[in-house]
Amino acid sequence: MRLDAGVLRRPTPRSAAQGLCAISLHHGQAMLSLLPTLPASSIALVRPQYESLVRAVWAMHAATDAQLQRLLALLTIESQQAAKKLPGVPAMLAKLEASGPRGAAALLGRARERLNDGLNSFVHGGIHPFASHQAGYPIGLLMEVLKNSNAMGMLTLLVSSVLPQQREAVALVQALDAEFGDVLPTLEPLPFSTGTP
Repeated sequence: MRLDAGVLRRPTPRSAAQGLCAISLHHGQAMLSLLPTLPASSIALVRPQYESLVRAVWAMHAATDAQLQRLLALLTIESQQAAKKLPGVPAMLAKLEASGPRGAAALLGRARERLNDGLNSFVHGGIHPFASHQAGYPIGLLMEVLKNSNAMGMLTLLVSSVLPQQREAVALVQALDAEFGDVLPTLEPLPFSTGTP
């Protein structure tokens, strides 16, 4: 919740999503900055970048008022404990599948399937970063990580924008892909609306 001129305001899906989109974009910026010098740390940031994006879509389209209040509460020991009851990524994707924009859960779920094992390994100091630290980071791996992070950044911008029509969102994605396709993964269809609920 936010205080404005002494008045307690009800959290909104849009305010939650905007804040989460900003966090996701910050992770993406940090990932890009760290990639040339600290690749293991850089790659590990792709996971919170992704999870912040998923939580933004969930907050905008599938979270309950009580969940939004937990997410946007002033930080205290009590609110920190209450926030532990917020759903994780699999539960958010399931809720989006049931009540979110058409195709959003499928698109985000496919990204999770492709990235999850490797990102978990980098976050938790597993075999992937150890092997790359020993043998060196293949340029192909670094390029794929960069492209996936860029794609999440592009999706995050779509979520944070106020595009009222699906065709406008699709047109924007296609324009960005045409201009920056060399640093993005292969464009997938975006069958979901990015407007406000």
